[in-house]
Amino acid sequence: MKGNKVHFIGICGTAMAPVAVMMRNLGFNVTGSDKGFFPPVSVYLKQNNMSLLLGYKKEHITSDIDFVVIGNSQGKDNPEVIEVLSRKIPYYSYPEILKKYLIKENSIVVAGEFGKTTITSAIAHILSCSKLEPSFMFGGVPLNFKDACVSSKGKFSVLEGDEYNSAFFDKKSKFLHYSPKYLVVTGLVWDHVDLFPTKEEYIQAYKDLVMMLPGDGALFLNSDGQDVINNLVDIAQCPIYTFSIMRNDTSFYLESVDLSSDNVARFKLRDNIKKLSYDFETSLIGMHNIQNIIAAVALSLTITTISYEDIFRAVKSFLGVKRRLEVRYNKNNIMVIDDFAHSPVKIQTAIQAVRKKFPDRHIISVFEPHTMSARDKKTLNWYSGIFKGSDSVIIADIFKGNTLSEDTKVNPDDIVNIIKNDVPDSSHISNVLLADEIKKKMKDGDIFLFMSSGSFSGALEKLLRELP
Repeated sequence: MKGNKVHFIGICGTAMAPVAVMMRNLGFNVTGSDKGFFPPVSVYLKQNNMSLLLGYKKEHITSDIDFVVIGNSQGKDNPEVIEVLSRKIPYYSYPEILKKYLIKENSIVVAGEFGKTTITSAIAHILSCSKLEPSFMFGGVPLNFKDACVSSKGKFSVLEGDEYNSAFFDKKSKFLHYSPKYLVVTGLVWDHVDLFPTKEEYIQAYKDLVMMLPGDGALFLNSDGQDVINNLVDIAQCPIYTFSIMRNDTSFYLESVDLSSDNVARFKLRDNIKKLSYDFETSLIGMHNIQNIIAAVALSLTITTISYEDIFRAVKSFLGVKRRLEVRYNKNNIMVIDDFAHSPVKIQTAIQAVRKKFPDRHIISVFEPHTMSARDKKTLNWYSGIFKGSDSVIIADIFKGNTLSEDTKVNPDDIVNIIKNDVPDSSHISNVLLADEIKKKMKDGDIFLFMSSGSFSGALEKLLRELP
């Protein structure tokens, strides 16, 4: 990868954007293109003075470009990709870039169906607070760091590990590029049916990852996910540690928790190996975030020499990541929360966390079917039961619905009909009308919980701009 000029195709991806900023910070001249730019990633890119090009045009591939990074959502039909291939310009997936410029000898990878971004950023925060100068990357906008992707001088790297393929030319799961020495697995819930047609193929990607661990590494498994234990516990060739918020027969478990405060959750973590208990405090909402913090703490207590006192202070000051139950508006007894939830377990977890925190409020869940699993008729049944706890549900437009074949795409009304069995007050509202219709529906005490891995075509941002 020689040369100074690098161009990112699909720069507004949640992982592509921070990788692009990292490359700029390493001294590269970086440009990037995307079909559209939406907060929070667009704000992050602009704050970093990145050179952004709207749309995909062959003219964006200039003669001075030394190599190109292609996002995994781009295909061979992208005009810029066609131009890159035509000119025989070197190109890479972003996991290949991370392997070369970020990963260290002590590579920590966090993988699994949920909690990856929060756990990765929590570990990075703990290591940073202890002056260990970790390199790190996670697919989100952090609240404790200026950047979500940093190549530093320390001996640790911490990466969010995604099982999805790296690019159209690199079908390898992203996390298989990251050479893990230490691995955290949060849960195995069959997803990405376009890439993994069967559950067995999905789980095999994780088995391949676990088998990469060296004998002097360590594997940390969430014992609350039975598929994790059943499939991964017997194949590692390194020490295994387990953590749980429900069981006490694990290496680390939740001994007690107090969620009564509006501003802070207090909990006690039991270390069954050292036979010690530790108190912690966090400002994050929900039991799932306590589980995330326990994973980060368990790893930090095991593979580093950081003291409990330093870990306590780091956990207390950890603010999380944008779009993880992020309160975007809270005035006049109306609240708008933004969350990245895009799969059944994440949707259920987000709703349950908000319901537990605000048991007497009226919760309206607003969901945009964005991932392939959420838009595919084969997985339509996963909508059954996932919105329980909501008082009302709004289904937004299907992402890129007009580009999907009639044989595969889900119809919003089909989703609504399933959801009505659990939440009778459910409906479909198009993204164009979403902000205006929500403003009409608003009443005292409402909480609007927006959930998507996308942007609702800008409807959420429009709503926030127009609220008093």
